[in-house]
Amino acid sequence: MSQKGPTQSSPERTPSASEQDPYEADEAELAESAPDADSLDALRVQGDVPGLLALAKAFRAGSLDGGRDLTRCLEAYRAAAELGSAEAEYAVALFYMNGGTVVPQDLKEGTMRLRSAAEKGSLPAKVYLGNLYELGIHYKADAEKADVWYRNAGRGAKVESEQGSPEWTRALADLGCARQVLLLTREPDIDESEKARLLARAKAHGYGLRIREDATQGDRATFVNALATADSATATPPPVAVDLAPRARKDTSPETGKAKRRAEEARAKTDPPKEADPVARAAAEKAERAAKKKADDRSAARSAALAAFGYALLFALAGVGAGYAAWLGARELVAHGHVLPLVGTKTKLVFPIVLGVVGVLPAWLVYRLGAVVKALLLGAMGAGVGWVAWGTGQGAFHGDRPLQALAFGLAGFLAGLLVLGLVGGAKLPRRGAGPR
Repeated sequence: MSQKGPTQSSPERTPSASEQDPYEADEAELAESAPDADSLDALRVQGDVPGLLALAKAFRAGSLDGGRDLTRCLEAYRAAAELGSAEAEYAVALFYMNGGTVVPQDLKEGTMRLRSAAEKGSLPAKVYLGNLYELGIHYKADAEKADVWYRNAGRGAKVESEQGSPEWTRALADLGCARQVLLLTREPDIDESEKARLLARAKAHGYGLRIREDATQGDRATFVNALATADSATATPPPVAVDLAPRARKDTSPETGKAKRRAEEARAKTDPPKEADPVARAAAEKAERAAKKKADDRSAARSAALAAFGYALLFALAGVGAGYAAWLGARELVAHGHVLPLVGTKTKLVFPIVLGVVGVLPAWLVYRLGAVVKALLLGAMGAGVGWVAWGTGQGAFHGDRPLQALAFGLAGFLAGLLVLGLVGGAKLPRRGAGPR
């Protein structure tokens, strides 16, 4: 018997994994009708996708002259992918996800091609993407996004069981979904051969990337098995009944070192809450809600402070405009012999009075009383600075000393409102109401 693969004439024994690669026999059968090795360019020009896929599988199986040639295999798969084949796109993605002597590992390129294959209908690509999100490989771990891809894969495989049921878990584990595989393989009564089969399925769909970090060399079996899943773009390959005993290399099972810890973390995501932890869980949720509320309050206070300052600035500008207009009108009245109420003929007092009424007093609508009073004190200090600066002769920015003092005072008042609003001096608007 050839070691390349078993035949129907020897049913008495299934060769072990150390004697035969589990998928090489099937690959050899698929490659029997493959085109000649030199026909790749012609097949590409003809747009013969089935021929390119058959040629790629022949290169992978080593059934052509020269033996296995993964470089030519990738070239054939890439040509078929360019022609729109989901199966080929997924196979190319596997080369980049695993890396090796053909191409260096490139998770960015690999995941991009996985998404392209999934969008074209590749069921293994959907499972693989779900596992990447589930295990936090390349992407940030996200159970919800993993669920999206798992459900998508379930629909693609026509799994009719109710989601979350034991039948659903079993069906998705058979597809290679890591979460369901890890749930089943930790059951105490699971058969070891079945456990090995399920873990092999998960490894072929991305889980191998996680556990092989503990290995000194790439996992050839995982890569070959993964390439074999590319043979069907819309359905799950049937399980292969072979002996999956470990080969003579460093153990990469999830029971070793770092891989075991990572597997436990992945399992913890799907474990129901422990009955012994309700108090701790409630305390953690309460702390999380409190932290979120505190952050929301800070954000609301900051937004209210900026909005309040915007209103105060508008009030001040309106006060300046109204004060100036009132001052001009007062001058005209006095020039025609009229006497103004409260100020008589002192028209210079009209501007600050109107400014105070129109530009300063409305600040109470959007600021707390204490903040407005403190801002007035800061404004008075600013006015004093402006008065003294004018008297020095070097700080005279305007020909009229009282007007310069008034400008400094208004600037100090507005600056005080801005600072005091940011530290809680602004009123928080009620929902559905304007500023108060």
